[in-house]
Parts: sequence; C-alpha cells; structure tokens
Amino acid sequence: MDEIIKKIITLGIPGLYLWMMKSGIGRAFLKLNIFFGAYVTVLIVIFLGLAAYYFSEVFIDGLLLRYYQKRFQSESAEKLINEIDKLPISLPLKIQLKWSILHHPIHKGINLRKIPRRGFLLITIFTTIFSLTGYLGQFHQIFELTSHFKLQYLIIACCTLFFWIITRKKLWTFVSLGCILLNLLVIVPWYLPSSQIIVGDEVNKIRILQLNLFINNQQYNRAIALVKKENPDIAVFQEVSEKWAEELKVLRQSYPYVFHHHNKRLFGKRLFGKSIYSKIPLENQNIKIISKSYQRTALVTQLKVPGKPIFLIVTHLAIPITRVSFQVRNQEFAVLADYVSKLQSPVIVVGDFNTSIWSPYYHKFVQKTGLRNGRNGFGIQPSWPTNLPLFYIPIDHCLVSPEFQVLNSRIGENVGSDHLPLITDVAISQKAESS
Repeated sequence: MDEIIKKIITLGIPGLYLWMMKSGIGRAFLKLNIFFGAYVTVLIVIFLGLAAYYFSEVFIDGLLLRYYQKRFQSESAEKLINEIDKLPISLPLKIQLKWSILHHPIHKGINLRKIPRRGFLLITIFTTIFSLTGYLGQFHQIFELTSHFKLQYLIIACCTLFFWIITRKKLWTFVSLGCILLNLLVIVPWYLPSSQIIVGDEVNKIRILQLNLFINNQQYNRAIALVKKENPDIAVFQEVSEKWAEELKVLRQSYPYVFHHHNKRLFGKRLFGKSIYSKIPLENQNIKIISKSYQRTALVTQLKVPGKPIFLIVTHLAIPITRVSFQVRNQEFAVLADYVSKLQSPVIVVGDFNTSIWSPYYHKFVQKTGLRNGRNGFGIQPSWPTNLPLFYIPIDHCLVSPEFQVLNSRIGENVGSDHLPLITDVAISQKAESS
C-alpha cells in the first residue's frame, strides 16, 4: 500500500502542477517546448517526479515511524510487531518499523539523518553544475539555456543548504553555500541603485509599455484596458496578429501616431507583427532587416521631442530552441549591436529578446552598444512564462542609452498573454539633448 501511495504522489505532483496551468496540460507542454525543447521538457517533468518520490518517502515512512514509536510508550512491542506484520505495506518498510521499535524505543519524531539523501545530493550537484555552465553559453545553446534560471538556482541552493546543515554534512553544506554565493553575485546587483544622470526641471518624461500579446491570446479587452489604465506615452506590442491589429485600432483615439509592420515567413506566408502606438510624433519610420535569410525585422523610428530626436527601436528576436534558431538569434544581436553603436542620437531599444539578463550574448550586446537595462536598481522582474510561474525568467527588456535617467521599471498585470507587460518610466534633459 505504501508503494502505491508513493507512486500516486510521484505521478500526482507533476501531473497536478500541469493541470493547474490556466490553459491546461497541452498548452503547458507547448510553452515549455517552445523555449526549452521537447527533451528538456521531459527532463523537467522527470525531475519533478523524482522530487515527489523522495518527498513521499519522507512523508509516509516518517509518519508511520513516529506513529508506532509514540504507541510504543504505552503498548507492548510484541503487540505492535504483530500489527505491523498484518499491515498492507512493503517488506522494507515493515523491517524499518520493527527495527525502530526494538532498537530505538526512546526516539521521538523523525530522524532527519535517516531521510534519503540521494535526492538532495543529486539536486545539489545539478544546481551547482547548471550555475556554472551558464557562464559557458557562448560555446553551446544548451549551456546558454542554463544561464537563465539564476533565481531558481538560488532558491533551490538555499533549500539544500538548510538540509545539509541539519544533517551535518560539511562538504555539501559548503557546496550549497558556494552555489548560493555564485548566484547572488549576478542577482544582487540588479537590486542596487545605479548611478544615473540627474535630470533638471526641463525634461522629457516618457512612459513605455512593452507587451508580447501572444498570438493565440484572445483577451483583447484586457490588453486595451491595461493601456488605458497605465496611460503610457508609447505602447509597444509584439506577436500582433491581423485580428490583434484590428482590435488595437481603438487605441488610435489616444495614440494618433502608429507604426505597424507584419513579418513574413519564407514563401510569403503571414506571421505575426510588431506595433508602436504613440502620443509622441513618430518620424523617419524604417524597417530594419536583422536577419536576411529569415526576413526578420526591427522597427526603427524617431520620437519628435524638444531638442535632439530620440531613436526608438522595437525588436522581437528569434526563439533559440534549435541550433539554427540559436544562430539566427545571435546574428540578430550582432546586427542590432552594430546598428545601435553607430547612432549619434539617444536610443531606446525595447522588445521581447527571448534572452535573459544573464545570457552571455545579452552581455555582449549591452557592452558593445553601451545601453543600460531599465531594470537596473529595480530588480530582475521576470516576465515569462505566465503559465509556468516556477520557471519565470526576464526576457522582455527596455534598454536605454546613457543620456536617459530611468525613473521606474515594473511588471504590469497579466492580460492573458504568456508574457507580462514591462512598464518603464524614463526622462531625458532637453538641455542635454540640445548640446
């Protein structure tokens, strides 16, 4: 019976997690497959199953041990042993219960040293390995994949550290502690105030709302209501289907300046597009090809503000799930970096990068362009995927050149997409622009 219960828990916990996803099991797997690939999806579910199995062992075995040891204080060992023999449980558990009664009659509660350590050992080893391989992302796409989950590694390492401390395993305590420090080094800086230009009284303040709508999302009213509630000066959208483009037209009443472009697949088949809705005049609208072989584009325009115009670039980089798409994404980074680094005016680059702030390719991009992430000083602010919150990572970005001061950056409310909106308030001195 105990083995049956353990199997139910082992299968039930990952199954329950998938079932609880808003869009059901099929969509949950789809989201994982899109970004991580099918093999990684299977590994994730196996990992959840192993964790559930070890939890079931601790829970069931420990509960029975405590129950019979407590009864042993007032009942005879012979009676309890006869009762254990009749229980519909596995032979190893029967032996464990009998042993605890005959040889440890004074024991109270669960002896944590008896808990199976194999699961915690594997978790500690893999968490540490993944924390290190993220720094090797430039050598292989799988290594880069492991760079995105620094927050998750930190949380897991804190749990394993607690376990190794209470079980008095010095070696693994230090390994977990090292893993914690390794991830803290790249997480804490995002929460520290960054040095920025202090703007004067004469400034242009701009609020930018960035949102990947998700092409299959049909909750049009929620996205439109969000724009009206947040009242940004510029609203930027990705994955704009023809239906979404039609629904978003209602925003033209408040946002008269619109720049929309539909991407195309090879062979001319329509895919999703990108849109800019702005209260600020958009000048010199241009389509920048960032991947010739796949005809992937970025929207480039200039914001007409007092002083020097501001370049606004909207992009949606390739999803690096295959070797080819990984190379395409990296090529897009390189093309954009070359383009941005040659611009003489202040620049804002906003969009869905399909890349976290810990990717080595992201770091190369910001180093070459000199842009600063609006998140600096405001936290890591994970934005994707809403259907799998345990795997939240920050892949939507608003990057600005040094002339800007970031007043605030935050994540908005869920509007039915697999992405959360990113809202960034920036300011730039008119005097600084004119100089």
